[in-house]
Amino acid sequence: MRLPPSPLPPRPTFLNDAAMVFLRISGLAALLCVLYIAFANERTGFILLGALAIASIAAGVVVVLAYRDDLVLEAAPEGAPSVRAVRFRPLPAPTGTPLAGAAALTLIAAGLLYGVSLVVVGVIVGLLTVVILTAVLTADHRGLAINLLPLTIPLVAFSVIGSFMFLMSRMLLAVSHDLSVVLGISVAFLILLTGFFVADHPRISTRTLVRAGAVLVLLFGAGGLTAYAVGQRPEERKAGPPPQTVIAQNISYVTKQLKVPAGAAITVNFQNKDSVPHNMDFTVDQAGTQTFYKQDPLPGPISSTYQFTAPKAGTYYYHCDVHPNMTGILTVTGTGGGAPGQVAAPTTVPQSSATTEGKTTTTGGGGAAAGGATTADLTAKNIAYVQKVLNLKANSAVVIHFNNTDPGIPHNVDITTDPGGSNTLYKQDPTAGPVQADYKFTTQGPGKLYYHCDVHPNMTGTINVQ
Repeated sequence: MRLPPSPLPPRPTFLNDAAMVFLRISGLAALLCVLYIAFANERTGFILLGALAIASIAAGVVVVLAYRDDLVLEAAPEGAPSVRAVRFRPLPAPTGTPLAGAAALTLIAAGLLYGVSLVVVGVIVGLLTVVILTAVLTADHRGLAINLLPLTIPLVAFSVIGSFMFLMSRMLLAVSHDLSVVLGISVAFLILLTGFFVADHPRISTRTLVRAGAVLVLLFGAGGLTAYAVGQRPEERKAGPPPQTVIAQNISYVTKQLKVPAGAAITVNFQNKDSVPHNMDFTVDQAGTQTFYKQDPLPGPISSTYQFTAPKAGTYYYHCDVHPNMTGILTVTGTGGGAPGQVAAPTTVPQSSATTEGKTTTTGGGGAAAGGATTADLTAKNIAYVQKVLNLKANSAVVIHFNNTDPGIPHNVDITTDPGGSNTLYKQDPTAGPVQADYKFTTQGPGKLYYHCDVHPNMTGTINVQ
């Protein structure tokens, strides 16, 4: 019994079985990529599946091009061209390149989640894999051996030296200061002694050297990774870890995960690239009800710095107060740190009109009143200060009741001791109006102070301290 003919058109002869495997994987990855971004709306999975689809297409094209010369056309008796059966050459000899390629993809995937350093390592391993695989395929296709030693030796040497330096630095930073000195001198002496021994015994077999090298790689790898997990000794953490950047764009956080050490001084550079206001509200609970540090939302494009001390180890969260769908996870690792609490208070504190109660004396705009006062009103309207001159009492705790009446436009009051605005006495971060805030500071002896807006430097004024 013969099977009915397939309704599908015949497969092109240049698409061999190997190419079809790669193309099917590419199609499946592309479909999953679309479904993932449509239903999960998560960027990392979309990037990984998209990269798999592109890599599969590239592999299929490489296979097709490698065997395109195996197609031979011969004339049929009637003179019409026909295609004879395709005879493929044997596959290339087994190599370790598939394993290296898988390792490169794994490193890149892990780097997208845990840090750019792993992405860099994965890209380097991937490029090396592509170069070696290309050389192997070319040599197998042409029957000519390609000498990769001029390229391999410096690359391997660079990789070994770089890995050794990184792992050794992690171990030296994990132990005490005195022990790190002893450890560094001991390792340097061991390297010199090993080099002298190998040079003095030229008949040592290559197998023995390879085994010894493998043991050293395992020892340094295990020690370095363990030290990296332990972290730096406390005195090396005084300056805190390097600042991290979080970008808000298209009503979403580009960076959805932050990882910091417990008890460290944390700096987050927040960049709002949208025209609408955003902020970061760090909370203990995922529902966002227990805040331990935040700043006020500011319309972009604008940048602000978030500085606080990391709490004890655990999982915390951050979101935007204006757009609750913007969320992220703060992971705190290691030992140290205390209970979550606001260590560095926000520099911008919007207040309601109820804060203006209890004024003692105010000054109007444009003129100087006789004598100083302990409070003054200052209004920003139409991108200008209504009051150009304020009068305050010398050597006193004073308050400026600032009222920003410009809707959606950020203003602040930067009070300086010089007209150039370089020596700030007191200020708060710009806040979009309409909003009110109290500026509380202490004046010195009689003289003059100056104020301006950091966002609009053309907004200026003078304070007479009397």
